[in-house]
Amino acid sequence: MRFSIAPAVQRLEGGERRLDIDGFLAECRTAEAAGWYGAYTGEKHSGDTTYTTSPMLLCALGLAATRQMLFGTCVTVLPVHHPVTVAEDASVLDAVFPGRFRLTTGVGYFSGDFEPFGVALDERKTRMDVGMEVIEAFRSGRLVEVPDPWQGTVPRRDSALGEDNLEVFIGAWSVPGVRRAARMADGWITDPIRSGRWISHLADVYRSECEAAGKEPRIVLFREAWMDETDEAARATYGPHVLGYSRVYFERGNAYDERFDPWLADVAGPADLQLSHVLPDRVLCGSTDTWLAQLEEWQETLNPEEMLLRLRHFQGPSLEATLDVIDSIGSAVIPRMQPQP
Repeated sequence: MRFSIAPAVQRLEGGERRLDIDGFLAECRTAEAAGWYGAYTGEKHSGDTTYTTSPMLLCALGLAATRQMLFGTCVTVLPVHHPVTVAEDASVLDAVFPGRFRLTTGVGYFSGDFEPFGVALDERKTRMDVGMEVIEAFRSGRLVEVPDPWQGTVPRRDSALGEDNLEVFIGAWSVPGVRRAARMADGWITDPIRSGRWISHLADVYRSECEAAGKEPRIVLFREAWMDETDEAARATYGPHVLGYSRVYFERGNAYDERFDPWLADVAGPADLQLSHVLPDRVLCGSTDTWLAQLEEWQETLNPEEMLLRLRHFQGPSLEATLDVIDSIGSAVIPRMQPQP
């Protein structure tokens, strides 16, 4: 099992969010030195966020500042971009840093990521499918017309770029989304919000669809995470951040389901949400022993090839504490979860 990080690109300063490129690079470099596999960054166009608007630019910066880590978008909101632009930019990064860049696309769900582009939410699924078809056509060298709602012709991939090593994954958290990932992508990245039980249900659908397509299933399990000497210390540091984003997702109404979260019947509103509801089977938060027990369970039930972990949010914990935890995971956890020779 490989381990990758989702570093913060912003921090809170004087009550205001500020771009934090030094912190972003510090997380990436520390992770690389500690034996982590990769780093991912996502796309957001409005609202309070740990990410920024241009994940490929951040990936390029990270790739140039490290020696061997993989960098990936997670996710590029494909329906709001012309897919030829996405395919060309991803292919340039793949050529400049061979085998070190992964494009992860997603259908999106937040209206604030669509409104700046004049794209309606009900268009996103069609645009996602068309976009993935265009990316595949570009990579395979097929000259086809770009379907509506875009215009143009898919160009030939520039032969000067050399061999195509690009991997294209899809981030998804629904049954249609994981089916799309099985049909149209090289792998699937989960969301960090749904419980392991819910992810397990989606994984069964994904594997079945991969089998029908004659493809090997590849799963990256995305989770929020924090480690300390004791469970109590980890929860004291990370708990407020877990509750903060969990209550935001509760208000949006798309992250919890009584089939997989039976406690939901007793939670009337965001203020009723407690750590006891959202920590188990969702968040890696505790001592090394707690981490290893949870990882071994997920390894058995989900069999991910990679863990993607988000430690720091724009409002905390601190960069210094985060770098210490990255080191600790590298020494206490990663070697234990690697396959033995």
